Amino acid sequence: YALRLSDAVPANCVQLRNLLLSAYPCDMCLPEPLTPNLKIDLLAEITQSPDITHNHAVLLERVGLRTGLDL
Repeated sequence: YALRLSDAVPANCVQLRNLLLSAYPCDMCLPEPLTPNLKIDLLAEITQSPDITHNHAVLLERVGLRTGLDL
């Protein structure tokens, strides 16, 4: 769903798009990517499906971000 959300952000808002794509829940502990012999398929989080919200434009409008991004 991150691609749909980033598509809702105009192309000239590169920093906002990067911020959205790099966000993760505060209760999630990310694995260290430089760990030797890191096996991604053995991580418990890999089996959890993400919650998907379909209409991101409505969510952006609700918080007042859509009009500022459409400039």
